[in-house]
Amino acid sequence: MMRMFSTDADLFFSPPHTALSVPGWFGVLYLLRRDIDLCMGVNPATGTAVSCTALWPGTMAVLAGIDLLAKFFAGSDEMRQAGPRFRSFLPCFFSITKPADAEVIYQLRNSLLHSFGLYSKNKTDVYRFFLTATGTGQLVSQKPPDEYYVDVRILYREFEKAVEAYRTKLDRDPGLQAHFTAMFGNYGRIYIT
Repeated sequence: MMRMFSTDADLFFSPPHTALSVPGWFGVLYLLRRDIDLCMGVNPATGTAVSCTALWPGTMAVLAGIDLLAKFFAGSDEMRQAGPRFRSFLPCFFSITKPADAEVIYQLRNSLLHSFGLYSKNKTDVYRFFLTATGTGQLVSQKPPDEYYVDVRILYREFEKAVEAYRTKLDRDPGLQAHFTAMFGNYGRIYIT
């Protein structure tokens, strides 16, 4: 079903199971989602389970995917604005139970992507992360004062739902379409030979 406002958006939002061949253009989100699927134990071509997982890099890729979508949503890649973009995207497209959860997920992003670890701090708070993969319960839970539990299976599901929710909103909103177009040239596609 063609429902996008442009062929660029069709390429970007291609489902992971779409068979594309080289040489050619590939949507960055398409490639990222295929890698996330594989890391999370899903064959991206068929949607069936594979025998091994790589949950840690899969989680990192999901967090990078949120960063990517947040740039398109904001229509901006200004330096020193990654945090505000990321935290603004989450409440619009993720089922987070508390506003503070957006900060927790952002701090998880910082700890994994910048330090390949599970510790982060901002000016006022410390975050010690514990990753779970049950797929049940809450995305984020806290054990005071500074222990945060994040279920990576729920994060993965929420990311996939966010992709679809953003895509639907993008189809209907000319302002978001302008934001998308502003970012696509730099972040939307890759040519693979």
